[in-house]
Parts: sequence; C-alpha cells; structure tokens
Amino acid sequence: MNTPFEEQIAMDKIVLRVSLALVLFVWRTCAFQLTSTPSIATAGTRQLLCEIRRFASLDDSTSATAPSSSNNHENDISFLLTNRIPTSIDDQVRQAMESIKRATADGKHRHLIRLLLPVIGATDLDDWPGGARQMMQAADPLVERMIQGVMMSLSTDGSSDKNNNNNNQVSTFQRLLLDASDGVYAILAQAASSSRDDSCTILLPSADTIHAVQELEPQVGPNRNLLIVNPQWKRRSDFSGGLGFFGGGVRATASKVEYAERFVPTFSFTNLICQGESIRILRTYPGPWRVFVRKDGPADGSVDWMFLGSKAVVDIKPKDWEDRPESQRDGGRLFDYGQPTYLEIMDMINNSANYTPKSAAGRALTAFNFVKDTL
Repeated sequence: MNTPFEEQIAMDKIVLRVSLALVLFVWRTCAFQLTSTPSIATAGTRQLLCEIRRFASLDDSTSATAPSSSNNHENDISFLLTNRIPTSIDDQVRQAMESIKRATADGKHRHLIRLLLPVIGATDLDDWPGGARQMMQAADPLVERMIQGVMMSLSTDGSSDKNNNNNNQVSTFQRLLLDASDGVYAILAQAASSSRDDSCTILLPSADTIHAVQELEPQVGPNRNLLIVNPQWKRRSDFSGGLGFFGGGVRATASKVEYAERFVPTFSFTNLICQGESIRILRTYPGPWRVFVRKDGPADGSVDWMFLGSKAVVDIKPKDWEDRPESQRDGGRLFDYGQPTYLEIMDMINNSANYTPKSAAGRALTAFNFVKDTL
C-alpha cells in the first residue's frame, strides 16, 4: 500500500502530464507573441516553456537525455520539476528530494542541503526570536518529509529504481541530541527493508558541533546518506573556537574546515538583497547555480521570479583557494563550490535587459519586506 506522500508524488506526476498538454497548446497559440513581444514572458517562463515543449514531444517509449544517472521518461519529469524556482514549501521539499535521489544514484552520499524555511512565531521586532532552536522547529517537518520521500525512491542497492515494487519506507525516526546548549540533533532514519538504506540528517549544526558530526561518520559509513541541513557556519574563523589560527588550534581548525567542505551542495535555495533587489539562488543536483530576481506585478500584486543567469558548479577546490585575497577576508571564506558571489550577482542585475535601478524608497521597501532564510 502506498503512503500518502507516495500517492501525492504519483498524483503530482499525473497532474503534470495532463497540464503539459494544456500549457503546450497555450504556448503554441502564443508563439508569435512570445517571440515578437519579449515583455510578455520573463526569462524564467521562457525557460520552462522550452522544457515543456521538449518534454511534450516525447512518448513513453522514447528515452530522453536528462542530467541524471538514468536516461528515462521518469527522470525527464524529475528534471522538469527541478528546472524551475520552487514556488512553495512543498515544491521546495520535492525538489530537494529529487536532487538527493539523483546524487545518491550517482554514488554521492555526503549532502549539504540549504532550505528556505516558513516563518513561525515571528514578532514585530524579530522574525526568529527563538533563534536556531526555532529554525529547527520549522525545519524538522520539512526534513522528515524529504527523508521519507528519498527513501521511498531508493532500492536496496542504493540507487534510484522506478521498477522496484518494494520501495523502502522509513520504519522509525529517531532523534539523537548532539549538543544540549544549541539544541542540535540528528535524525536517524531506519529503512524498513534494508539497513544499507538508512540515513542520518543533522539540522542546523554549528561549528561547535562539527566534532559530533565527525564522530557519527564511521557509524553512518561511506555508502549511506549523511545530510547536513542549513549549517550555521559561514567562514573558516567559525571553527577556530575563539582562539584564532594560533598555536595548537591551527591543525584542529583545518581538520574541521576540511571536513565541513566535503559536503556537496546537492540542493541549495538561499536568498539575499543585492542592488536593492530581492534575489534567490538555486542549485538542484546536478545542475548549475541559478540566480533569480523578484518582479512584482504593477497592478495585480502578482509575484514572479525572473531568471538572471547561471554559473557552473565547481566540484574540485582550487589549490590556491585559501591564498586568494577574496578568500582571506571576513574570517576566511569556505569553499562554496562556485556559488555566485555578491559582485557576480550585481553584474547579472546590471546586465539584465531593461534594468532600472531602484530609488532609495524602493530599496528601503525591499529591505523592509525581506526576511533572511525564509520562503
């Protein structure tokens, strides 16, 4: 018997197939307008329409090339689902799940996951008055659904298999407290069919708890998924323990930094303000980093996210990374797998079509409405 989450995924795919025919019809009807009047569709909409057209031309007996381990129709749907900006919390969870599933099929088992969280318990003075503990409370149900969805899609050999009729389900979720002061804990998910598909997920770990994560490493093993969700470290100096890079702390700090940088950004969805614009940066495995800017409808109050540009993921840390001037500022920059920098995003904005800088009032309004790390 399928679980409600599994049934929801199946229903989403059915709805998508039906919707594709309708959207393709609209696309064909509006083809002339889309090509002659650029303002009708944003870059993000055009990108989605191109993928819909490509997907709709396939039939169930035709294999399609998709950025995933298996080239089949189901993975093409997966690619279409993750090749756009998430529009809701549920959409974000599904995209994260698909990204982890693909990476696992490619033999990658150390995942860095960054999610935008729903705001809970906000006050007029502080969006997160409870700090990291409150963020963990918001992240926990999202992460649990994400893990459940990933496990259902994995066969006992650790790879994605749509023909596997005995897909795993999580038999138990256990929570292991790693740091009482910060409230950091790990979610241990035990698969019903095979211990080889068990996984461990740590929510909002801090640099002070990285040693506890390292201690879990041999228990998890190299062939099971170990996920870090929304880690709180930002720079190398976070791992120095307040002693800087002097004395005996240098070697320990380097070891912690090296370990933290091993986790690949399988799914990353973050936000920031640049040039007075609300920006979101998305990476879904195995795709590039993609940057989107918020556009508000002038009349109806609608919100769209226009695609600004993309940047290839850097899989291997450059040998001179730590010697670069930009890597030494602000406490030392952690290796970020090529995530677009503030200056690179600024260039994308300035070079975008029909860009008009916002007024001081417009920038202030954007800053007022912006909530960091929230969807």
